[in-house]
Amino acid sequence: MSLYQTALKNRSIVRVSGSQAEAFLQNLLTQNVNASDTQNCQMAALLTPQGKLAYDFLIFTEDDCFLLDCDAAIAEDLVKRLNLYKLRADVDIRLSDMCSFAIWQEDGYPCPSALGFVTDPRHEGLGLRGVFEATPNLSLPEGKFEDWRHNRIRLGVAEGADEMPPASVFPLEFGLAEMAGVDFKKGCFIGQEVTSRTHRKGQLRKKLWPISFADEAPERGAAITDGQRQCGEIVSCSKTYALALIREDAIVENLRCEGKLFTRLAGVFGQGDAT
Repeated sequence: MSLYQTALKNRSIVRVSGSQAEAFLQNLLTQNVNASDTQNCQMAALLTPQGKLAYDFLIFTEDDCFLLDCDAAIAEDLVKRLNLYKLRADVDIRLSDMCSFAIWQEDGYPCPSALGFVTDPRHEGLGLRGVFEATPNLSLPEGKFEDWRHNRIRLGVAEGADEMPPASVFPLEFGLAEMAGVDFKKGCFIGQEVTSRTHRKGQLRKKLWPISFADEAPERGAAITDGQRQCGEIVSCSKTYALALIREDAIVENLRCEGKLFTRLAGVFGQGDAT
């Protein structure tokens, strides 16, 4: 399969630096940023005190700072929120001019290594990620952003404010634990009590699944039903694929969306099934 390089222009980079940057982020985020085995890139989130998702992002660890690769639509809000928590800590938080890039293959195949890039921690099918001051010179064909997004949706990975509205959804229902976005052993973080309790119980009311239709998928917000009851909705769509948040007590054999049957794929939660 062909390798592609794509500039992710829907993303922005927030730079967090200073002598207390590590401790500052460690106390706020769902991820352990000071573990001795920390990889160069991790998924993480900032939650509300009620345990709902406020912002999701990837964290790149540099020698003198942390780079938060986030949805461009919420980048300025994220900077403002982090600065509210800063108080008198020696931490500098600002938007960076750096850009986010991905290397990926069609059909979600893993990618070989590339200088300056690391594996996207959310799903190996997303390929590699990196942040750079300028476009890296890799002699790869430019892949369209919509094609990269299509691959992400097909794999069942949600991201950003459009698919996970801030302060409206619970992170575990969207698979953040399965994507290694929550460290349950690191200690306290904002929203930890609700998130840890849900994790310990091992019961989620809803889960996010990638689903596939025979023809074009319904638009975002379309209801999923099992008979007369609404038991889910479309979160995002691309061509014949969609991301759907579906109740766990839904009758799987009877699921439809706008009268259409669909196939529920594996996604980050594991085994899918035909419906």
